[in-house]
Amino acid sequence: MKNFLFLALIISFPQILFSQWQNTWTSFAISYDILSGWVNFEKNGDLWKMRFYTIDSLQFNIMNEGFSQTPEFTYSFNDAERLAGIQIYSLTQDMNNNNYADFYVLSCYGNSPYRQSFKIFDITSGNVIFEKNDPAYYYSYPVFADVNNDGALDCIVIRYDYPSFINYVYEIYSTGSTGINDEGSPAGFKLMQNYPNPFNPSTTIQFSLNESQSVTIIIYDILGNKIKTLLNEYKESGSHEIIWDGTNDSGIRQSTGVYMYQLRAGNATSIKKMILLK
Repeated sequence: MKNFLFLALIISFPQILFSQWQNTWTSFAISYDILSGWVNFEKNGDLWKMRFYTIDSLQFNIMNEGFSQTPEFTYSFNDAERLAGIQIYSLTQDMNNNNYADFYVLSCYGNSPYRQSFKIFDITSGNVIFEKNDPAYYYSYPVFADVNNDGALDCIVIRYDYPSFINYVYEIYSTGSTGINDEGSPAGFKLMQNYPNPFNPSTTIQFSLNESQSVTIIIYDILGNKIKTLLNEYKESGSHEIIWDGTNDSGIRQSTGVYMYQLRAGNATSIKKMILLK
């Protein structure tokens, strides 16, 4: 009898339970090969207004304001950026005071081990804000922090001897900007981009922890299939690194392709993309 009364309640009052959920927008059909989502893009006081974006093998598009799939700003990838695997990232920071977020994109040159460079650019104008590209060096992706506590944001870059990778140095540049909204980094840890990338036969993954905790790093292929549990143990706070040699849990070398590495610490997760080339 109790079960019957409960079912009757659900059937009798469907509008009370579900009427507050209304569809406000449905996108056009998007090809499976196209990445898409929402990105903090336009400053609105101390907050950010989001825009819909798409990324394919040729272009990065930011749509008009609101629920729109009409591009307002477009960045076209060159050959070196496509070789790097279309690795474009938002700084969630307005570096040139035009009230729009700026982006950086990685480039790769030559053959394995590939040489990496990056540039930071304003997608609204196409202007390059900052770039590191020298045939004698491999550059890490840029990291931003107020290193010397002077109130100005610094750009931190690691420069490796190329192609030997025997030595590396830190380069720090003052940007003149007074803050950053690093929403891409979950609280409690930061996951770095692997290097080299693309890579063959192995690559290094670095991460830092604000506190000691259990950490898991898992490698997936582009379809989401688990390839390898690279790390599953308790780690002290501070900086760490681990090497992936391109093999799965059975020790079998994996084929050329795009792979994802996921770091989980506590309830937070971060995922980045890497490319194995043979």
